Amino acid sequence: KRLSIPLSWVATTSEHPHANLGDALSAVVVAAIAGVPVRRAAFDDASERMVAVGTIGHAQKNGVLHFWGTGMDATLNPVDRSIRQYIRPQNTDFVVHGVRGRKTQAVLRGQGIKVPDVFGDPVWFLPRIMPMHHVKKTHELGVILHISELASMDPQSGVKEALKRYNIPPSLAGSIRLINTYTAPKVDAFAAKVEEIVSCKRIISTSLHGMVIAETYGVPCGWFGTYEGGRLLLDVDDPENRIDHRIRDFYSGVGKPGVIAFCRDRSLETPWEDVITWIDETWQPLRYDGRDLFEAFPVAQGVSFDDALWPVSGDVYARIPF
Repeated sequence: KRLSIPLSWVATTSEHPHANLGDALSAVVVAAIAGVPVRRAAFDDASERMVAVGTIGHAQKNGVLHFWGTGMDATLNPVDRSIRQYIRPQNTDFVVHGVRGRKTQAVLRGQGIKVPDVFGDPVWFLPRIMPMHHVKKTHELGVILHISELASMDPQSGVKEALKRYNIPPSLAGSIRLINTYTAPKVDAFAAKVEEIVSCKRIISTSLHGMVIAETYGVPCGWFGTYEGGRLLLDVDDPENRIDHRIRDFYSGVGKPGVIAFCRDRSLETPWEDVITWIDETWQPLRYDGRDLFEAFPVAQGVSFDDALWPVSGDVYARIPF
């Protein structure tokens, strides 16, 4: 029996002791499906390892890499940062079980790496692991910040003062919730953060995983672009459209060609009622179930896709060094 699975993910460090929710959920989902803990594997480890949630595929080198739901940045090089292009690293074997989206697939195939038509972000499976049926809706709109927009890198941090688009007028203070995705590195803290997201009737997010969590829990949502544009429906396959590459990749994989976006320069205040109306008028649930991604899991599953819930032993989580 496997004692633990070596997994590369963006884990906490002594310099950064707080977990970023999306990154930490890689360990949660992999452990929940396998039924055993995961252990940390460095991005340049010479051994065999799994790589799952996150835009981290481009940073991996050495050893045998098992990609499952992984994303990449096509402009970053794993060996030489001065080269603004992904090039397959030496001394590295790729076993690709599935990737986040078609954009990541194209980058890997461009380097001669075999990639199946299996797509999705593993965070999609979160409702089976952390069901939120008990959560009451408390806010009209949740606004999920990207970690780069926070004044400091901790769970209590507010938004940087210069970013006026996050100003909330007193009349809407009880209706709109700003959400910081940093948490304590514990599963109950991750669940509390997910609950914070699900308690909102709608979500607008600069962060990819804010979008993925909203979509998988059926919360109407849109991408909060950082340039001036207002209400937009952006085709992910049109290279002229200004879409964050992570968002473009995810939606290309789940078969949704148009991304709902509300784009606002960070130096300008946001017409929040307009954001709410736009999401209400345009959002539709994704027609994606994740079965192919589940069936492509690199090791034996300890759960069934047909099970509504995937309960996880507390001992499994207790042994994960988040």
